[in-house]
Amino acid sequence: MAREDVSTIDTIRDLKNREPYERFTIVMTSGDRYVIADPDALAIGTQQVFYYPRDGRAAVHLRSNQIAAVEENGATRRRPRRKAS
Repeated sequence: MAREDVSTIDTIRDLKNREPYERFTIVMTSGDRYVIADPDALAIGTQQVFYYPRDGRAAVHLRSNQIAAVEENGATRRRPRRKAS
């Protein structure tokens, strides 16, 4: 049975730990894109991801509620839309 309650953080954790590792992209609601070429450049918390680029740029704090999509191998996993109440 497929899990439908998988969070964005769970998706990123799964991609980070995948063997063999394949790069993926985190897309923010601002339009910023972060290509994760090295799994060791990520630290994952319960509601956030810290990205430490290897090119000397400053670390980036990515809040899960600001992640619009996670792209892998040309496929996009978007955050599910919330149902209107």
